[in-house]
Amino acid sequence: MKHYIKNAVASLLILVFVLSAYIPTFAVGQPSSYSSSSNSGERDVDCTTLDGTGADDYYTGSYTYDNLSALSSGQLLTSLRTLMTSTHKRISTYANCRDYADETDCENNDGRIVMLYTSYSGTYSQYDNGNGWNREHVWPQSIGGGNTSGGGADMHHIRPSEYRTNNKRGNNKYGKVTSGSTVTGNLSGTIGGTFSGGFFEPLDNVKGDVARICLYVYVRWGSAWGADNITEVFQSVDVLLEWCEMDPVDTWEMGRNEVVESIQGNRNVFIDYPELAWLVFGREVPSDMTTPSGEAQNGSDGQGGNQGGTDTPVCQHTNTEVRGFVAADCCNKGYTGDVYCKDCGEKISSGSQIPTTNVHSFGEWTLADGGVTYKSSCTKCGATQTLTVDALIASIDSEAEKILILLTLGVSDSALLEALSK
Repeated sequence: MKHYIKNAVASLLILVFVLSAYIPTFAVGQPSSYSSSSNSGERDVDCTTLDGTGADDYYTGSYTYDNLSALSSGQLLTSLRTLMTSTHKRISTYANCRDYADETDCENNDGRIVMLYTSYSGTYSQYDNGNGWNREHVWPQSIGGGNTSGGGADMHHIRPSEYRTNNKRGNNKYGKVTSGSTVTGNLSGTIGGTFSGGFFEPLDNVKGDVARICLYVYVRWGSAWGADNITEVFQSVDVLLEWCEMDPVDTWEMGRNEVVESIQGNRNVFIDYPELAWLVFGREVPSDMTTPSGEAQNGSDGQGGNQGGTDTPVCQHTNTEVRGFVAADCCNKGYTGDVYCKDCGEKISSGSQIPTTNVHSFGEWTLADGGVTYKSSCTKCGATQTLTVDALIASIDSEAEKILILLTLGVSDSALLEALSK
């Protein structure tokens, strides 16, 4: 009997060993798979694996991490923009960002809505653009596209936020604040961050979220939504990367990435591979950083490219372009434009105003004042100039020239005869 039991136990152990080779394992605390219809992740639980996500099917061919990380910073930005744009099959509306909030921004499939900044878990019915929660442009409209379409209605970008917190955050850049004013939520009364001196600093567990959202808007939309440079919305690239590292991707962010992909088709690549943020700016990827893919710990393969190892050069800004040039006219000042690095996207220098020209662009003459005066208006500013026919004709001696000018002005036959008889 004992012999039979030993054989049975041995057989069972062998069976377990064999099955374990074929059954996928998941890291502790990580969902075995993510729902595509409702956020199944959890706030503040670090995401340490891409297992159970749609990442494997999304990053294929030239878009695998190995291929992307071998590109220069400029090539990488272009490639990521192409990937996230080409897979963006459905352009969402601003209303969609509200109506899907209980699916994209819930936690553990609970149907409630996690507010950005305060992390208060509210309900859909509390939506109220004034007393409850509303939709937050993480990259503010006034320093972005200025509208609620395109990048201003992208679900990877727009987040629910308590009204008061959203209002106090305003259009301040994200940055480090000392001795600032505290921002509290109107629904929860909990702290959502501090602001002072034109900067807003969210809580530590949200800093990585806003960094990765702004990175998405910058790379996916760029000038198509007025997001030309990351320093338009962040104090500096250094602060952005510091926040991205100190607040790693949690399973909630990953869960949201899955749901938004199911709705509009594309993913926020900086949630799947935060390492790419450093490579886009030509920086070395921190080797001890926690990321879903674990690629940060692989470092450089020693074959050059943009692998994030010790041989990754800092961008020298040798390839530049002028953006935002505006020509001056008679009534409006112009702008010489800002100089940007085409490789890393950083702003190198600011432009300057161009004075008004005071030179009008007058249009065609039209008859006025009963045929006595001709009037012409500037097509730019509306300034007018008038011409008295009698004064013009009196200043000309040649009869032929008088007739030619009068015919050009289009005077009537009677007015022509009257003018010539004087």
